Amino acid sequence: MRVKSKWHKSQVKTIEDIGGAMAFICWRITKNHLEDLINEGFVIEKEQVFDVITEYLCFLIQSIDRLVFKTLNSKQRQELINKLAKQSAFYYQENKTERIGEGNHWKSFINTYNQRSQDYSDYEFIGNEPNYRFLRYFGEKIKLAMTDVDEKWIVQQMVEIQAPKAFKKIAQSVDDLVSVDKIISKKQQSDNKANKIPRSKRQSTRKDINYTNKSSGEHLT
Repeated sequence: MRVKSKWHKSQVKTIEDIGGAMAFICWRITKNHLEDLINEGFVIEKEQVFDVITEYLCFLIQSIDRLVFKTLNSKQRQELINKLAKQSAFYYQENKTERIGEGNHWKSFINTYNQRSQDYSDYEFIGNEPNYRFLRYFGEKIKLAMTDVDEKWIVQQMVEIQAPKAFKKIAQSVDDLVSVDKIISKKQQSDNKANKIPRSKRQSTRKDINYTNKSSGEHLT
């Protein structure tokens, strides 16, 4: 599936458009970071992969929530984060079912997300970036998701390298996706489509010619 991570600033987009694109980007960032950790020699067992995925997605969603605070109004922000969390849960359900087996993985993810959402509210952003305690909390959760053999080094790796790298990537994507001309609701989009006048019925705005509705075939030679 191909999802744009950047739109023209003159475009009009819905919260659903933005949330769907952000969810895909969060998933892509998470997969790339899993590969980074494995390449660095960290041990992540099959079941632990999805625990790490959960923590990454929660961290990224909470970061997005802070980043859009000044751009979106409270209703838009709530709709965006709800869309983002639910779409992330869908990806989680789909991939864990394929890799591990059947189960209510969607619900499991949402339960963890709700808890992390509450916990992250205790930590701040400074200068539009997560402070040390925000990053440290993320690192500690990753440590709990992995094997004991890596617990001595993983928090430092997350705080100093992985978390800032992931945040930088999602911050750029957020800026690209919300910097459009106008953000509307899905209902507004539907209403606009319903009220749109077909091109063939629009009145000409040119005043330099008198238009007569004749077939263009008459002018062919």
